[in-house]
Amino acid sequence: MSLAAPSPPDILSPEHAADPYATYRVLREHYPVVFHEPTQSWLISHYADLRALFRAAEISSDNYDWQLEPVHGRTILQMEGREHTAHRRLLNPFFHGNGLERFRATVAKNARELADPFIEREARAVATGARERGEADLVKEFTQHFPINVIEDMLAIPKEDTDQFERWYVSIMRFLSNLSGDEAVTQQGLRTKQELDEYFFPIIAERRESDSEDLISRFCRAEVDGTRLSDAEIRGFISLMLTAGGETTDRALASLFKNLIEHPDQLEAVRADRSLVANAFAETLRYSPPVHMIMRHAKADIEIGGVEIPAGSTITCLLAAGNRDPERFADPDSFDIFREDNSTERAFTGAADHLSFAMGRHYCVGAMLAQQEVDVATNHLLDHMENLAFKDGFEPFEEGVFTRAPEGLEITFTPARG
Repeated sequence: MSLAAPSPPDILSPEHAADPYATYRVLREHYPVVFHEPTQSWLISHYADLRALFRAAEISSDNYDWQLEPVHGRTILQMEGREHTAHRRLLNPFFHGNGLERFRATVAKNARELADPFIEREARAVATGARERGEADLVKEFTQHFPINVIEDMLAIPKEDTDQFERWYVSIMRFLSNLSGDEAVTQQGLRTKQELDEYFFPIIAERRESDSEDLISRFCRAEVDGTRLSDAEIRGFISLMLTAGGETTDRALASLFKNLIEHPDQLEAVRADRSLVANAFAETLRYSPPVHMIMRHAKADIEIGGVEIPAGSTITCLLAAGNRDPERFADPDSFDIFREDNSTERAFTGAADHLSFAMGRHYCVGAMLAQQEVDVATNHLLDHMENLAFKDGFEPFEEGVFTRAPEGLEITFTPARG
């Protein structure tokens, strides 16, 4: 006698929030393509279906018209065809090769400025006998500030505006994650867009006359085939960097350290061979990605996994479900930086095995910047913090539905000598 299939799980339920991977398992096994009433979207959870969907001609990013444009303005994420290609060509030089490398010193400076004060504080506490080991909350003291600080420096924004930036960042992320449609969250997001417009348009106008090397000035000078970015396009990309660049790196770093501390043998392997930092990041992107789902729009009827999805539908791509699909990854619920089915060499390119940066024409333009930030930050922290462990009694717990990571990471460590 066969057992009845479980009911379709709800991605907005408390049960999903507590353990999304259990939800994803049920969806993959019983409902790989299913309509979700609360979000009025089709949920897709199989790796092969998601990979095909990202490359399908019938699929577009028109959903961003309502999902992102109200807070960001129109961005490259909404563009298709020649317009998208032209804007991608404008932006790519700043986030690859020499264009990216010129910001490595900025990334390293911010890692030092954030990490060194709390590491030195704990070193003094240990030296004076106040504590046997150093203590810190790695999320609250480092990861949630680090990528925003980097972006502020890349844009040459005054440090005294950091608190305002972080407030905008939180507001936009709440808007983007507002799957339940909370009106107060929506209104705050709309106010944030107005505040960002009022803040950045005068700066962009001033930088039009600048020959400086900050990212806004370089955006103003960038040109492909006689086309320059408009003020609104620059403003939109700044807003996108603030959230997409900040949220993903913040959460990826927190999850990376959680994963490594939970697997001490792999942590020590990374400490001994720093080339494995890239492996640890690539596996974190697969195992516990910072972004669990993104949406797409069906601009024509399309069949996915044997199910007909009508034109005009919104599709929710469950990236984290695909990343743990046993039909694609061996032992998918295990964190393994040495796995052979998630190539590190391809992990930060459009040919990645994991789905966390999406793929196809809308593959994440900031993937290489994220890799650089994670590499620099992880190396700096490992250089100055030995014997990493969770604080006694602390149990790391991931939070979030749209994006997800530990909201705190209370650790103990031995401050490194010298």
